[in-house]
This record gives sequence, C-alpha cells and structure tokens, in this order.
Amino acid sequence: MNNRFAFLPMRSSNELLDDPEGLRDRLHTDSYLYFPGLLDRDVVNEVRRDILNVTSLLGWTERKIPLTTRCTTVPLREEDDEFIHGYQQVQRLQSFHELAHQETLLEVMRAVLGPTAFPHPLKIARLAFPDHYEASTPPHQDFPNNQGSELLTAAWMPVCEMTPEMGGLAVLRGSHRWGLLPLEGHIGAGNRCAVVPPDMAEACRWVTTEFSMGDVLLFPALTVHAALHNASEFDMRLSVDFRYQPEGVPLTEGCLEPHFGMQSWDEIYAGWDSEDLQYYWKDLDFTVAPFEPLPIPGAGMELSKADFAQILAYEQRVKARTERRMAALGQELKTKERRSTTFERHKS
Repeated sequence: MNNRFAFLPMRSSNELLDDPEGLRDRLHTDSYLYFPGLLDRDVVNEVRRDILNVTSLLGWTERKIPLTTRCTTVPLREEDDEFIHGYQQVQRLQSFHELAHQETLLEVMRAVLGPTAFPHPLKIARLAFPDHYEASTPPHQDFPNNQGSELLTAAWMPVCEMTPEMGGLAVLRGSHRWGLLPLEGHIGAGNRCAVVPPDMAEACRWVTTEFSMGDVLLFPALTVHAALHNASEFDMRLSVDFRYQPEGVPLTEGCLEPHFGMQSWDEIYAGWDSEDLQYYWKDLDFTVAPFEPLPIPGAGMELSKADFAQILAYEQRVKARTERRMAALGQELKTKERRSTTFERHKS
C-alpha cells in the first residue's frame, strides 16, 4: 500500500453537503465520501493536544512545549502490552469521545444514514508510529470486526498536521458492492486482511489524497480500505475512527464497549467535567446481535521455521530503523544545544 503512483485522487463531496440524495448516490457509486475541511480545526486540535499530552508523558513523543508528533521510542504494535496500557489513557479523553458528536459531523451522517443516525460508543484512536510499514493496517472491510448491520458507516479523520510522508487512508473505489470478502491473517491492526479477488482488483481502483486536519472520510462497512505507510522518519500519525448507524438496526456487544475492553465506562468517565454524553446510547433504539467469528485460514496453526525467520527479520529491521531515528534525534538535540550556547555567548 505504499506505491502512491498506483492511486487515483479522491474527489471532494463538499458540493453535495446540502443534497442528501446526491450524497447517497455518490456513496453508492464511489464507496466513500470525502469532505475536506469539514470540521473546525480548533476543535480537532483540542483532541490532538490531549492525545499528545498523553503520548509525551508516556515517552512516546517529545516532552516539550509546544507539543509535537515527533516519536521518541521504538514503534509499538496494538498487541504490545506497553501500547495497550498507554492507550487506555487516550480512551479516557473527553475531547476524543466528544469529537464523534460534533454537530457538523452528525448532520452529514444523518443526511447519509437518516435522521436517527448515532455514533457507536466504541471509538478508536489510531497511533501510527513512524517508519513502521510492517504494521500498517492492511486492506480490509469493517464488517468482519463490527458486524451487526451493513448500514454501519465509518468516519475517519486525521487529528494531527499531516505531511505527504505520513500517509493517510486509501479506499478501493466501488468495492462495497462486491459484498463480504474472505479473510487471511496479517501483522497489522486487526491481524487480518481482506482477500481481494483478481477480477475485483481489475474493476476497482484505489484512491487517496493528501489529508489535512479537519478533513473527514466516510465509507460503509463493506468498503475495502487500508492505511498508507507512515513513511515519516520521525512523526507519529494520529487519527480517529468513529462508526455510525441508524436506530432500529442491530449492532454487536463489542460496539457498546470501550476499545479493547480493558476498562469500564465508569473508569473512562471518571475525569470528565460533563455528564451530557455519558451513556447516551441507553435511550436509543437498537437490538444487540451475536458476534460470529469468521474463519481465517491458518489462524491458530503452529508457526513454522519460515514464520520464525520472518518474525526475527521484522524485529531486526525495526531495531535498525529505530536506532537510526534515535541517533538522528540525538544529533539534532546536540546541534540545538550548540546554537543555544553560541547565542548566549554572543549576548554576554
């Protein structure tokens, strides 16, 4: 997913914001809706600041003011204990949960899904470490992970200043009309990917764009999408995933729980200064459907010698890239210290 020359540009749907029927028709055609600059940057920046407060205290990004996305640790995967422990603090951020309820965003979701559309309690923050392409989220559909209803529609948005090197999200245009695809295992987030058949790959085209803070990308549960590699050597990419559906259709139990299910809603709400959005879904109309695990060929099988060799090679590559990044950061810090010392001498 790192060959940008294979992508066509996403088209903006801002001109259809006052045309619900036009939005629904385009979503059916393209499998996505892209709205550049839809959200107030100041609102999104508050989420950015709160997440970076957490990551800087964890030692994942620089401990300095102003806060930056510059990474100061070895890349972590979502399965790593250190990541899971730190991520629970991100999950407790009030601004992060409130972003899904921004009126501008809700208006668009209700234009697409109907007047009762609401965000799932489950909300996901993505922290993409730099130069860690092995863990990039592979092509997949959201339905296998969420299930419930194919009406489920995701809203993805960056919550940091984006550079072209930091990547973003790509969508396989028209893919949702091909139905549910088979799965196979993968090292990236979710640990599985969609198997795209050759005729589908020929008929559909990957699209992406250079995203900015305030942009919103929507796509239904059967749309094939993937994360581009964060090819930046230093900067962590921050983004969020919120999922919406209309009332009156089913969802699964996991969509009602905090991401990873490691803490209760009472624990998440403990530091909030408002109760307005706490347990908001309890008065809504939906049914809870059972979650049915889908088969992944090879899952649970004993690792072969070739598998262990690949794991070892992956660990060695990550270690080498991290050592290079940390050395570059150290050299940068020394240069700044020398400049500061020289400046102070000239002042005196």
